[in-house]
Amino acid sequence: MKQAKDFAQKTGGETFKLEKAVSAEERAAQEQEKIVLNIGLSKDKIKLRFAPGQETTGNFFIDAYNKINGFIISMNKVKMQEKAVFFRLLAVMVEAGIPIIRSLHTLADQNKKNPKFEKIITEMAYKVEGGESLSGSMDLYKDVFSEAEIGMIRSGEVSGHLNDILRDLAKNTEKNARTLKKVKGALTYPIVVLVILFGVLVVMMTMVVPNITNMFVQSGAKLPEITQFVINMSSFMRNNLALMLGIIVVLGVCFVLWKRTKTGKFYWDIFKLHVPIIGPLIQKSVLAQFSQNLGNLLGAGVSIIQSMTIISNATSNEVYKRKIKFAGDDIRTGIPLAESLRNSKYFPTMLVNMVEIGEQTAQLETVTKKIADFYDEEVDLAVQGLTKVIEPVIMVFVGVAVGGLVAAIMLPIMSLADVAGTM
Repeated sequence: MKQAKDFAQKTGGETFKLEKAVSAEERAAQEQEKIVLNIGLSKDKIKLRFAPGQETTGNFFIDAYNKINGFIISMNKVKMQEKAVFFRLLAVMVEAGIPIIRSLHTLADQNKKNPKFEKIITEMAYKVEGGESLSGSMDLYKDVFSEAEIGMIRSGEVSGHLNDILRDLAKNTEKNARTLKKVKGALTYPIVVLVILFGVLVVMMTMVVPNITNMFVQSGAKLPEITQFVINMSSFMRNNLALMLGIIVVLGVCFVLWKRTKTGKFYWDIFKLHVPIIGPLIQKSVLAQFSQNLGNLLGAGVSIIQSMTIISNATSNEVYKRKIKFAGDDIRTGIPLAESLRNSKYFPTMLVNMVEIGEQTAQLETVTKKIADFYDEEVDLAVQGLTKVIEPVIMVFVGVAVGGLVAAIMLPIMSLADVAGTM
């Protein structure tokens, strides 16, 4: 009841809207839209570096350099924020009546900071010029454009509302980028602290402790248990450091290869969903994306069966991917979406009930978008809570590790000082 009440409060209807001041970020985006729009309307030709037929020159050194450069470029990543800007500016240019081909050439010229994205957009422009659709050209780069994005673009092309679809994609991509940034920011601090702590402990155990050990052995005094444990660990690490590093590398490689298999990814994703604190955050994030994608695809005119297939292919979590696919299969046999989702513990009762209401009232698109907004807020709250919980836990862990090592070293030194004082 409390969860449903929170949902109602967060997603309730609005009686009126107040005009809000334009932020600096929004003002910068508007200025960028004007600049790109002016370039797109200009008759000047845009020089591009990735036109087809320019891959080879006949000169061995130049061709070798181009291949190496192309390989380096292919290793780059296209950030979600860059993709969001691409969708937003393409929507502006399409709405202004600029042809798709010229719009893509213009946007390629605007993305020189990321040569990989520039190359992809340029190749898309030439594909469209050769008769391919925009969605068809995007389909060749599934490592950059998700299945849901391609599906929405394809629907926008068919329905004639491509600019509206592009604006929705830009808004959703920007929202996902902000969420991802918050999650990464919350996890960066503890990871950095743990890596530094591990490095310090290795240096202490392999370089500092052995030198102090000689002094303890020469004294002939009985050592505290914690000190003896640290000395034994130090001796083991020094004698087997190469073996330990080798084992860590082998285990790491095996884990990565196992995780790339379907079975490995499935069980790893199950494990992540059950990790305290992190699990609920991942679950809320996936549910927000599922709801948002479903609402956008239904709004774009895509059938619910096709939408479930697209969303399943676009979902990164293998557990949810399989369940969404099964739900799509159930819908084909006439089973409602809510009834299919109700059989899974990974879909909360509140979400299932809201989906059921959306199906009964023929407003599933609106309801799923409201659900997405609700879970977006839940993700923000979870990230804030994660930051507050992790920091004290990390401090306690660091304190125990460092304090234990210091105690192991200082206790026998203090005992030796007491013995020396009584002589």
